[in-house]
Amino acid sequence: MPPTKLPPEHHIVRNVPWGKLRKDEDDPEKVLGVLGEAFRMRPVEDTLSTTWLEYFTGTRPEQIYGAIRAIRASKLEIKNKSGFAIGKVGNIAAVTAAHNYSIRVLHEPEDDNKAHVAVRRWPRDDMTLFEILAAGAWSDLVLNKDVPEGVEAAPDQSAWRPPPEQE
Repeated sequence: MPPTKLPPEHHIVRNVPWGKLRKDEDDPEKVLGVLGEAFRMRPVEDTLSTTWLEYFTGTRPEQIYGAIRAIRASKLEIKNKSGFAIGKVGNIAAVTAAHNYSIRVLHEPEDDNKAHVAVRRWPRDDMTLFEILAAGAWSDLVLNKDVPEGVEAAPDQSAWRPPPEQE
């Protein structure tokens, strides 16, 4: 099955390790947000790896829990102090386009995460862009410790269905 382009009104979730979370200078245990570094790919990666929020059924909190539990059930090592940045696809694309990047946000299921999304054509080292995303388009944050226990893989089928074609 070919990759599916995510609609601009949908959201993607990115795991953010403790070291890439922005903390209060006076209270280093208090998380304030995400650092731009959270959106830098590792040298061995050719896409930015995320998870599709609307792949999951239910209310927004239920979708968030589903996405985080699917990430927990994947091969990624998720620590208790990790966080998860949530961004709207259209907003992320608009900000990157304003910096002369033409990204593609594609549902590319993996064996260990059926809700996996690959962000293709992602810049490698544009820290200015990454900081802008961390402060705006990708600034919603949920801490791992705030999500109830439960590890479950993403279902084999997405809850989302494309709207019927307009005639």
